[in-house]
Amino acid sequence: MKNPILNLWAVCLVGVYSCTAPVAKDYVIEGEIKGFGDGMMYVFAETIDGNTGDTAFVKNDRFTFRSSSDYPIQLWFSPAGNEACARRGTYGFFLLVENSSTPVRVNAEVEKRIENAVILNSPVQTELEKIKATGLIDRITSFQNLLRQIEDTVILKTKRNEFARLVDKSLDELFALDFARTSTAAVFTVYQYFSFLSIDRLEAVLQRFDPAIAPSVYWVKMQERIRRTRAMAIGKKAPDFRLQDVHGKEYTLADFAGKMVLFDFTASWCHWCKVEIPFIEQVYEAMKGKDFEIVSVYLDKKREDWVKDVKKSNHPWKCLSDVQSWNKGGMAYDYNVGGIPHLLIIGKDGKILCSGTRGVETLQKIKEMYR
Repeated sequence: MKNPILNLWAVCLVGVYSCTAPVAKDYVIEGEIKGFGDGMMYVFAETIDGNTGDTAFVKNDRFTFRSSSDYPIQLWFSPAGNEACARRGTYGFFLLVENSSTPVRVNAEVEKRIENAVILNSPVQTELEKIKATGLIDRITSFQNLLRQIEDTVILKTKRNEFARLVDKSLDELFALDFARTSTAAVFTVYQYFSFLSIDRLEAVLQRFDPAIAPSVYWVKMQERIRRTRAMAIGKKAPDFRLQDVHGKEYTLADFAGKMVLFDFTASWCHWCKVEIPFIEQVYEAMKGKDFEIVSVYLDKKREDWVKDVKKSNHPWKCLSDVQSWNKGGMAYDYNVGGIPHLLIIGKDGKILCSGTRGVETLQKIKEMYR
């Protein structure tokens, strides 16, 4: 099925680069999902400004999906209310695809979980599978999960150093693959699994790719992240925002002029944000009565979710909503929030003092910087 939103994204992407792009051709995905029966699959794709959606209809376990994109893109196929998939607890499959006269083939079985779909005739997906076969992605993600569970700051520092060495080794392993320097799959791997890199490190990694590599949404987003991060560097003036509390009262950056502010980017569904709350409460007690504010910025997409959480938590500090979440135009986007929990401290002059603290480190930094 044709997706006009994807086509619009492709036009915008060409405009970003102001270069001669290849003539767009369709790609076709032909699939069989044994045990699916009749039904529908949602098809999601990440774009410059967010995500787009489409549908693929399944008849007697088989489907055909047709669309186009000027550059390789990852699609996520997710079953829409399929009883067989719900019983099995299987949620969908991903694949990288590009325009081609040869149809991409998807073979999957509900009982074997459709996440394990076999993808054929997609060169860019084949390259991604070769990258996965090295084990580097599993090692990175497993170590990250370990780091998230460590609360002791001394142990965390030691493990972070160990993780840094693993990152160096994994990136070298990635670029040792003979196709990596010109591969969108390798660009996607850096984008998806190395998003934690500092911008200086990210710039260095991107320079390892061939200068002639085809642009993609992932390349554009990493360059945009570099731009936004530089705009949020220590000493820069924090961007303005316009957010509301649960009563509809609006706040902007100017409302906090003359005060040091700790911004806590959070969401009602975020477990690790809840883990951070006791440390934020320590900050509140230590700084109470001073020219200091704590502002929790909820990134829930639904108003009722964050309102319910605010009322349940009953924090003594301000709680505002950024319903734009991470979309362009929202505070989280302008403030370059890559994930949550994320803490940011600005000074009385509205300039950025510190970001990314966790645990007891937050109060320590505030005491050091408060004037």
